[in-house]
Amino acid sequence: MARKISVELCMGSSCFARGNSEILQAIESYISEKGLEDQVELVGHLCLGKCKEGPNLRIDGTDFSAITPEEAVAHLAKALEE
Repeated sequence: MARKISVELCMGSSCFARGNSEILQAIESYISEKGLEDQVELVGHLCLGKCKEGPNLRIDGTDFSAITPEEAVAHLAKALEE
């Protein structure tokens, strides 16, 4: 089995207001559609410390800010290939 990817999504009010609810939905759909439940650990946080740069996402320790749902899924897909 491939290694497990850690996906941390900021669910604080600032990031949530900037679109992390849509990013969460896109990532959950991608995981479900691809059957990746055993390969991806999805964790929500109240703050990733970059509120003004949100929405914020961290994949295996790499931070991504001001991203769209499509970009978030693309970053996850890339991490899964590595």
